[in-house]
Amino acid sequence: MTIELYKNSFVTLEEAENYFEERYDSAVWFKQKEEDKEKLLISASKKINTFDFVGEPLEDNQPMAFPRDYALPQDIKDAVCEEAISLISKADSIHAKNQEDNITSISLGAGSVSYGAGSNSDEKKLLASSTALYLVKKWIKKGYYMPF
Repeated sequence: MTIELYKNSFVTLEEAENYFEERYDSAVWFKQKEEDKEKLLISASKKINTFDFVGEPLEDNQPMAFPRDYALPQDIKDAVCEEAISLISKADSIHAKNQEDNITSISLGAGSVSYGAGSNSDEKKLLASSTALYLVKKWIKKGYYMPF
């Protein structure tokens, strides 16, 4: 799978590599194969693309939310990178899968694990990364439209 900017991703592989060069604790990113990195960026972009962003798309029927009537914000690019690296961690986390499946606690012998009720809110389910969600929320529409 190849990245096509604004067709399946908001970030090129080169941009992501530069982002992770400067990000602390990103060794897991560099352990991935190039093909997997591209899939991660495409997957993260598609998840972020589901938000209703402010402004208007430049063309009707364009495949993704950007380009818009303003330049692609660095926040959105950073959010894609943060979501991509979180997808790696989430894929390996049995705890994340349990929370996603609405499991509240597990007991095995004398040991047990409980998951807080607040940790599985609808908003937190949108993206694997809370950092990505924070960055995206700056650029989404708020409220609702009322025609007069």
